[in-house]
Amino acid sequence: LRHYFIQSNLRMDFSALVEICKKALKGFDAETQAADIRLHEILEENSHLDDAEETFVVEVFSGCVRYQSLLVITVENFYLDEGKKMLRKDSVLYQIFAYLAMLRLDDLGFENFKSFIMKQDNLKMYTFLKYLFDLPKLQSWLKKKWCNIYDQKFVEENILPNLLNNMDLVLDLIAQLNDKLQNKTTPKRESTITQPEPFNLTRVKPRAVPLPEPIPKVKTTNPIPASTYKSPREEIEIMKKKEEQRKRAEQMLESVRSLNANHTKTAKSMKTQDRLNTIVKESEAQLKFDCHKARTVPKKIIENTAPIKLNAAAILREDALYAKKEEEELKKIVGVLSGEGTDDDFQAWKRQRDEEQRHAEAEERARKKMIGLLSYEEAMLAKQKLTENNKVKVQRMKAEADKMLKEYLITQLQEEEETREKVLSIQDGHQQAKEAQLKLQEIKRKMVQDVHAESKALMQIAVEEAQRDMERKMKMIQEIRAFDRTPISTVKFVDLTATAGFGFLCEMSIAELRERIALLNEEKARELEEKRGDILADKVSYKKMIEEKLEAISHNRGLISQQTAKVMKEKEKLKSPPQVKSTQIDAMQKKLEEKRAERMRMKTAHQMTMNSLPVKRTVNLEAEKRAMEERRWKELEQTRERVAQMSTKSVGYRDTLLT
Repeated sequence: LRHYFIQSNLRMDFSALVEICKKALKGFDAETQAADIRLHEILEENSHLDDAEETFVVEVFSGCVRYQSLLVITVENFYLDEGKKMLRKDSVLYQIFAYLAMLRLDDLGFENFKSFIMKQDNLKMYTFLKYLFDLPKLQSWLKKKWCNIYDQKFVEENILPNLLNNMDLVLDLIAQLNDKLQNKTTPKRESTITQPEPFNLTRVKPRAVPLPEPIPKVKTTNPIPASTYKSPREEIEIMKKKEEQRKRAEQMLESVRSLNANHTKTAKSMKTQDRLNTIVKESEAQLKFDCHKARTVPKKIIENTAPIKLNAAAILREDALYAKKEEEELKKIVGVLSGEGTDDDFQAWKRQRDEEQRHAEAEERARKKMIGLLSYEEAMLAKQKLTENNKVKVQRMKAEADKMLKEYLITQLQEEEETREKVLSIQDGHQQAKEAQLKLQEIKRKMVQDVHAESKALMQIAVEEAQRDMERKMKMIQEIRAFDRTPISTVKFVDLTATAGFGFLCEMSIAELRERIALLNEEKARELEEKRGDILADKVSYKKMIEEKLEAISHNRGLISQQTAKVMKEKEKLKSPPQVKSTQIDAMQKKLEEKRAERMRMKTAHQMTMNSLPVKRTVNLEAEKRAMEERRWKELEQTRERVAQMSTKSVGYRDTLLT
């Protein structure tokens, strides 16, 4: 690598080279693609690279593929340790720089490595170099991770020297990156004063050695241009124009058809649309097909309903409520006896006011209804006038559409003849390009077969090694299982009457402990029976108190039901709508009848004119419509026949090439 960098005098763009390597590794999959094929594709895409740049890309790509397991472990540990805040998409970039630092730093040279680092993001390179060139990590767990994959001798001779020999230089580089991140300025170096030296005139100049003649380079052949595999621009433009004209003609046809079918239809006003939507919503709300239908309760059960059983808390709550109401009634009676007034006058005034409001609302409702009917009649009259105007417009547009269709058919026939001549001339030029493409495919097929044979041999060796490891492990497992199956006696004899023998005063045997526990259980059972007797006595007294309160509640409920029956009778009287009579509404009713009569007169006149149309005109319209449809179907059939002929020609040409 160093030889190629010196030869090219560091003229290439370092960031561009790293991006090419990154792109090559990202799009490579070892299971589905060979490394040589991927490398060949990348070099073809970047044909502007010279020899030195191509060798760098080849060396870095092949090295990253070869030591992929080593690089993946280092980068994954970096993300777990230092790079927790770094992006996962930059893992390929870190693998490239790990390969250059761990395996090719001495070959590359520190100055070139530094220039690669400086072209990248400062924060990314600072965190990665700080992790990779940390001496305690290198000598401890990083070395162990690498030794799990490769031999210790390979790690100590090929990986660690590249990192340890350049440790001081890389630490200075890390410091520079840190200063850049913190926006620190580097101090300027002191300029040294030049000291004059005397001339050595007696010294003879050495004879100049002639430069070696440059080795002639073989000229690389120009790649096949991409235009050979693409269809010509003229053909694409012709097809686009044809497609646009066809779509335009179809749109015009559809617009004409929609006009002659819907010329009597007019757009409804917003008011009518809102009314129609409300009517539809109300009808849909009433039709609840998906809801669950509950069964009605039988009449026998309703007639013979038993009283609801309440719990103690509900009984006490209801008793307290009725007691509170009784206190309020007593207070009112005491107030009346002492001379305070009642609210009967206020209730009578309130009923009179409600009755007046009901009459006013009914009159307003009737007035709004008459206004709506009048607006509907006016809208229908305007709609009939608009349909007559639309008929005149439709006849004019039909005549224009016929002219445009004739012009379109003439232009289409001329364009089809021109395109047929161009397509025949272009097909002859495609034959040579397809033959060259078939040759290239055969070369690639041979390369892939060679790579597959090598990979199969390597896989067979790996399978044999794995089988040996499995046999060794199975032997160890059998030995461990045989050792575990050896019997061990775990029987212990216990005497329940003997003590532990620790010398305590309260020391007891297990048999004595069991007797004392049985005595304690008998005492607890006796205390429980006494508690149960007390609880039963309390329950009996509580039941008597609740029964008394239930009688009071049933009496109060009867009084309340009588009061509610009176209130319901009064509400039913108020529900009947009042009769409305006013001169304004009568005048509006007369105006509505006049408008309706005018509309019906116009409608009958329109029907008479439609029936009096001559039969010949309708026959001519139907004949024109049939002729238009037949012409359109013929055009569609001709286009499909042309497409089928072109496809059969291309298939026959492809078969001849393959044979």
